[in-house]
Amino acid sequence: MWETLGTVSGGQKMTLTVLDMLKDEYEFCCLIPTEGMLADELKKRGIPYILMGDQTLPTGVKGKRVIFRYGWMSVKSICKSLRAIWKYKPDILYCPGPAALPWSAICGIITRKPVIWHLHHIFLDGTTKKLLNLCGCFGSVKKIIAVSQCVGDQISASKGKEKVEVIYNPVDVDKYASGDAEKVRAEIEQKLGRTIVRGGVIILIQIATITKNKRQELFIEVIGAIKNAGREVIGILLGDAVTDADVKYKAGLMQRIKDLKLMNDVYMPGFRNDVEHFLSLSDCLVIPSEEGLPLAGMEAMSARCSVIANAYGGAMELLEKAECGGTYPSTASIQDIASIVIDAIDHKDQKALERGYRFCQKQTHHEFRKKMLKVF
Repeated sequence: MWETLGTVSGGQKMTLTVLDMLKDEYEFCCLIPTEGMLADELKKRGIPYILMGDQTLPTGVKGKRVIFRYGWMSVKSICKSLRAIWKYKPDILYCPGPAALPWSAICGIITRKPVIWHLHHIFLDGTTKKLLNLCGCFGSVKKIIAVSQCVGDQISASKGKEKVEVIYNPVDVDKYASGDAEKVRAEIEQKLGRTIVRGGVIILIQIATITKNKRQELFIEVIGAIKNAGREVIGILLGDAVTDADVKYKAGLMQRIKDLKLMNDVYMPGFRNDVEHFLSLSDCLVIPSEEGLPLAGMEAMSARCSVIANAYGGAMELLEKAECGGTYPSTASIQDIASIVIDAIDHKDQKALERGYRFCQKQTHHEFRKKMLKVF
């Protein structure tokens, strides 16, 4: 199994979920970049792993320099992967890590092992899509699992498209429905130096690794616009930086918070394992990024927390399928987004929140496991 990030964000949560679900039927060996949160989780489970080295690449459209770097990285990674395959002699090669998808297809050809891809992402540049469509047609790739229809539709080549199966991610509804706001309220009040009165302050939350393509800067600007509109507001950014580029981006966010005089309005507690308590306290989850299928959105829906998302990709598909939440167009101004968020909170649609909750109840781990076992 390949993972190309060493942290535990949405995609890695799903990888761990798959490992947990299939542990009675399969043994796993994981190829991961570095020690870190993901390695710690694998250690807890007693799952062996091999360190492949840093595999981070810029998100979005790839320039020539990045393409050459990826080419050299691919040569090294394929060689290391082949050594691991020859050592552990696996029956199946499973690849959810986006950068490693072509590597797994090539390793499958060389070793004559069947390959399963698990696509989680919207790929923003044409070069990546062309490469995946090419490799997806390889005979070694037997199945392509997509977390949403819009993700699966990126595989457009006829030989690859017939391998695509859409399987929505599961969510632990009971966990996120049982959050206790009081377990984090005092912490936030202390950090921000203010008192939280439910109903008297708008509390927004974004849950994501702090990185440029998650667009936390837009979230901060919306907090500023709501405050300028005369409303009491608190923004919670759950997640943290992983790469050096992320650290630089986070520093820019913190400077922007100072520039907008939001030091007492925005709380950044880093990665947390008690997300359900923050969701219980929050009025609305904001998803400004372009997602394949936002797991955070399903967690919020399970907590009966409103969701406002960019009208693009998996976030829009999720809200349309669940018949809940609201969206804004990519051309919307910060003031427009702030108005949509305020309206969603001031005129909360309880029936829509219940529809979102019921949708998530159907995305059970039991059903997901059945579908995954059938694929494997």
